[in-house]
Amino acid sequence: MHDVSDTTEARSGTSADEPGESYTWEVVHDGATVESGETRLGEAHPLTGSTAGQHYEIACGVFEQACDSAVEEHRYEVMMARVEERAEPRPVTVVTVNLRYADGSIAVSMTAHPRHRPITDTDMAEYRDYLEWAEADHRRFLEQKALNDETFDLPWESTEEDWTPDETIDQSDPRLARIAELEAEAADIRSEVFDPDHCRELQFRAEQKLRATQAAAAASDDTAAGRELAHRIERVTRWTTLLAETTAAYLQAAALDAEAAHVRRALQADTQPAGLS
Repeated sequence: MHDVSDTTEARSGTSADEPGESYTWEVVHDGATVESGETRLGEAHPLTGSTAGQHYEIACGVFEQACDSAVEEHRYEVMMARVEERAEPRPVTVVTVNLRYADGSIAVSMTAHPRHRPITDTDMAEYRDYLEWAEADHRRFLEQKALNDETFDLPWESTEEDWTPDETIDQSDPRLARIAELEAEAADIRSEVFDPDHCRELQFRAEQKLRATQAAAAASDDTAAGRELAHRIERVTRWTTLLAETTAAYLQAAALDAEAAHVRRALQADTQPAGLS
């Protein structure tokens, strides 16, 4: 990153951040807000998980992640565009993070101009290797699923079916409400977490960066290199943890969909005219 600037403003009549005070935050790319929300000091921030009690500390965490994401997501989109032989997207040139007090005034504002590293032939070769690995991993999952004769589909795909009860089904049957409840809960669980494929991709890229940083750190006694290494290890840990949590959530959602499908089949069987199969 370069040309980083930050601004903090204290409201008149206040000397420190007040515990539990609400604030709003936003991430802006080239003038357009891409993420925003409202939370309170001391509560876990939805982007970073930070429970810091000061606006500036919170803003630093959000700003670091926003800058990393702007660079990494663009890099991924460019590589995918090259693989698919389509036009490359434009890079984000300005990233801004704003935290505002409850009254709307600025508490902290940080801005940076991301530096997008060139994507080399080696980078593209490694990315294609990843795509091949992901395809093989997907195939292994399908093979294992077939061996286990599981009743639900891939954990990162919804098994929810569009289904409207026909006129032969009693609309007061409590099983209809149970089906709706199960499918709604499954949808809610999926909406609460990242997509597993997204986590897997970012874990792969984090591991790539960690290997490159380890190689650089081994040839240097610079303190900054040690800090960068610690940061890269933290990123790998983050995406490994998120992948595990997300996969578990999608498996839970798939199990709920399977239960809903089981109830639906039983309901349909009970209302099916005699002699039909």
